Amino acid sequence: MRSGLLFLFSGLLVFLTTPDPALSQPAKAPLNVGQLVEEAIENNPEILAAKRRWEVFREKVPQASAFEDPMLGFGIVNLPTNFSFRDEDMTMKEVSISQKLPFPGKRPLMREIAEKEAEAVSKEIEDRVIRVIKDVKTSYFDLSHVYRAREVTQRNKQIFETLAKIAETRYGTGEGIQQDVLKAYVEISRMADELIMLDQKRVALEAKLLSLLNRPQSSPMGEPEELIFRKFSFTLEELQSVALDSNPALKAMRTMIEAKEKAHKLAKLDYYPDFNFKFAYGQRDSGPEMGRRDLLTGMVEVNIPIFYDSKQSRKVAETSADIQALQAQYGTMKNEILYMIVSMASMLHRTERQVELYKTGIIPQAGIQVKSALSAYTVNKVDFMTLLDSQMTLYRYELEYHEALTEYEKNLSTLEMAVGKRLLR
Repeated sequence: MRSGLLFLFSGLLVFLTTPDPALSQPAKAPLNVGQLVEEAIENNPEILAAKRRWEVFREKVPQASAFEDPMLGFGIVNLPTNFSFRDEDMTMKEVSISQKLPFPGKRPLMREIAEKEAEAVSKEIEDRVIRVIKDVKTSYFDLSHVYRAREVTQRNKQIFETLAKIAETRYGTGEGIQQDVLKAYVEISRMADELIMLDQKRVALEAKLLSLLNRPQSSPMGEPEELIFRKFSFTLEELQSVALDSNPALKAMRTMIEAKEKAHKLAKLDYYPDFNFKFAYGQRDSGPEMGRRDLLTGMVEVNIPIFYDSKQSRKVAETSADIQALQAQYGTMKNEILYMIVSMASMLHRTERQVELYKTGIIPQAGIQVKSALSAYTVNKVDFMTLLDSQMTLYRYELEYHEALTEYEKNLSTLEMAVGKRLLR
């Protein structure tokens, strides 16, 4: 019986002395976050839809400054009621062509407005790209955490199964109590339930990744690479400065403000008339006593903006209000982004310290405590519950380490979205 206990103890020591996968360099995994990001940029439906929308606005640019189609007219002028084309000198068959021309300066402004609107939509593509990158990374890191949590849970389940056998053996010899056995099996059942929940999370996260990558839902997904802690050095001033220049949402808003400013200038030009040039050729039939020459007619028409108080002035006021509204939205958006950067940077610093603390202090110390409790338990210096609690504490710390590492990477991806560019490849 004692030799059996020694065998179980030696097997348990093998588990306890096996290096934690989170603290070692793993083999190359099938899923690489950088490759997934590039695939999503290429195939994500939201990004493709944003590109198609930009193409729509790009085609509007040449339309905006195009001349209106000329008008071709046919008519009969001064026809008497007897329907004779020869009785009256001014009876003629007329063909005309007319062309409307806007006041000088309007067409260039209309083109510039369309160009700015298309440019703003192109910034929406950039915004959609960084948001999809953030979603891909978040799902990837969550999936990686599920795999690592499953490894830790499975390994600890095996340890607890060994502890349960030890408790059963000691209970059989009269050295232990039944409560120890029951407690061990309760923890084993709880870990089995946790493994089921982790498998469900894995399926859901893989489905989300497949959607972001625009892959069929039946496509196989590999295991993510082991997360390796990468310390990111930055200052708030640098990040905020980069965000003001690089954030696509801010750039799109600035471009829209420029478009509205040009629309305001165009509205002011509406106080001036547009022109309509008309040329007509009239063919006259010769009379019985004399020949009649054909006639040419030229005309310039202008609209008279006499209702400017209820029309043009209101348009100027409307575009001015648009500019002020967008400027207020820009200020709100800028403040939110700068706040997000401060918040994410603070969280990064916190999780960075947590990761270092778990990796260099808490987990190694908890591992030593478990080994010490196991050694003391073998010579009956501590009870089984002390050993069980020590192992549960180590298990919890290992999960918290992986969770902190995952949160660090997710916070970094959120910070990248706020800044508007990828900070780490």
